[in-house]
Amino acid sequence: MDVCRDYAGGFGVAWPTRREDYGQSMEPCFNPFLPYASAVLSNEGYEYSVLDCQRMKLNKFQVLENVKKRNPDVIFSFIGLPSLKKDIELLNMIKDSLPNAFVIGVGTVCRVLQSEILLASKIDVVLKNSYPYISNMIQLTKALSQEQDLKVVPGVSYVKGNNVIDTTESPDLGLDKLLPPNYDAIGLDGYQRFVDKSGNRHRYIPILTGKGCPYSCAYCPYPLGFGKKWTHKSPNNIADEIEYLYSRGIKAFGFRDQSFPMNRKHATKVCEEILRRRLDIAWACEARVDQASKDLLELMKRSGCKRIHYGVETGDPTLIKDGKPGIGLETTRKALRLTKELDVWTNAHVILGWPDENLETLKRTYEFILEIDPDSVNWNMLTPYPGTTLYKMARENNLILTYDWSKYTSHTVVMKTKWLDADQLRMAANKIIRDYSKRSMIKLVGYAKKKPLFTIKELTKTVKGHFT
Repeated sequence: MDVCRDYAGGFGVAWPTRREDYGQSMEPCFNPFLPYASAVLSNEGYEYSVLDCQRMKLNKFQVLENVKKRNPDVIFSFIGLPSLKKDIELLNMIKDSLPNAFVIGVGTVCRVLQSEILLASKIDVVLKNSYPYISNMIQLTKALSQEQDLKVVPGVSYVKGNNVIDTTESPDLGLDKLLPPNYDAIGLDGYQRFVDKSGNRHRYIPILTGKGCPYSCAYCPYPLGFGKKWTHKSPNNIADEIEYLYSRGIKAFGFRDQSFPMNRKHATKVCEEILRRRLDIAWACEARVDQASKDLLELMKRSGCKRIHYGVETGDPTLIKDGKPGIGLETTRKALRLTKELDVWTNAHVILGWPDENLETLKRTYEFILEIDPDSVNWNMLTPYPGTTLYKMARENNLILTYDWSKYTSHTVVMKTKWLDADQLRMAANKIIRDYSKRSMIKLVGYAKKKPLFTIKELTKTVKGHFT
């Protein structure tokens, strides 16, 4: 699988590939944990190096060779949910090769499946802190070097005897209390790109301007991974980070916030600071449809916003009450319309397979997507991420079909609905996605004369997705 361990609130998502080995066939996503972890380690004077094996497209033996060459005392490694089994296999192999190194797991999955991870692996400790997972790194590193009992370190889990020990919660540090991210030891080439309405493809680095989601959508892993309290960095610090990355050749950015306009006043100040410094950049973000307004969208575009990802979730007027409590379909229509009028790329995140989903609700969602006509659609299957309210509800109602985490890709059917079994849901979802991709291919052909290069690239990607 090709994996992005940073998506889905830090649980990670995956896409099927034909590879049988480790590596990465597509451009990987950049994980903000890397520069924030680098910042706290360098501030304390530790020697460290950053090894992004996905960017380097390494197989497992090359990973092992690179790690052994560095001969570290401590290894912090990201772990994803769909990649959990293979991540553990790789870290076990590293531990066997470097038995004196402490191997530490990082990521949202470590907050909720710590016992499963520790009891099935040779991993020494997992961090249970929230995004970007650095609040207790230094405390843990010092405790290990001084051979202290790990119970003094908040927000970790480890095995003692045959038992998993969970220490007290680690405080969720606000972004304004974190050190500025340190990119000095990190290669920035080879990461993902996004496309805009002009057909330009921008290689970008995600940065945090704010984090946290106070909303209580039952299915969403964002509050679990990013925290429920919204916190932010100052517009001045955000612009400083952009300027530094610009000097490293990065001209495009993904604002990694769960919703960039979460706080209208803050979003306005960020855009105004970008304009004040005359930063000629392109950026993309996620946004809730009820936080999109004409004047703010206009300001966002002037400051370089080229693409907005909206959580559309469903086109059924009843299911939307679960998908986005308090938001009606008309709000979604308005947000997409305003954004399209400004010629900013719209991406719709859509989820199929709600507990009350049936063939009629699926049909209404398909028709709604055709109506609002986004520039792209990210189709997902409803996934009961462990630790969420949905997971508890689905388990109690026997809707979960498998606990094989490798299936929790966000694109695989892992739970049935009250009215559709796995095969019925899979067939209906596949038909919707295939029919939509056919329409997209026809639509793209219409761009052939006007934007030939854009048409070829997007058509290739759409055709590949259609047959995958």
